[in-house]
Amino acid sequence: MRTVHVIEPEKKPDPVNVVGETITILAGGDLSKPFEVHIQEGVQGGGPPLHFHPWDEAFYVIDGQVEVTVAGKATTVFPGGYVHIPGGTIHAYKNVSATAKMIGVVSDPRGGQFFAAVDQLKVPQDLPRILAIAESFGVTFLVPKTPETR
Repeated sequence: MRTVHVIEPEKKPDPVNVVGETITILAGGDLSKPFEVHIQEGVQGGGPPLHFHPWDEAFYVIDGQVEVTVAGKATTVFPGGYVHIPGGTIHAYKNVSATAKMIGVVSDPRGGQFFAAVDQLKVPQDLPRILAIAESFGVTFLVPKTPETR
């Protein structure tokens, strides 16, 4: 059964740190909601590499500039800009400006659950663990292959 979900400003959840991005999960991890809402903040160069997952995702940029790559096409999104990414589509984003802030919306509770599970993990030392956690939540990262040593 769906329920009313209200967060007062003084009771906003603590953010998680997802490989340098600060993400506040406002509505997540609950199948009673038809979507999740996150506030995502990062610094220049931050953002995930190319990846895909089974749920839809959307971003609304509220500060800074973010380069969003969807199905091989990169677009710089400015404040007030919006991008919707259908589930299963390969995508990534990178913060172009010194800082950037977006509202993220996803159509599956696994998004926020994944963010919470990788809180405080770091790249490169925790990369194998991050990739295993991602796989368990249905997220596939397209990481470049390292050349074989001879």
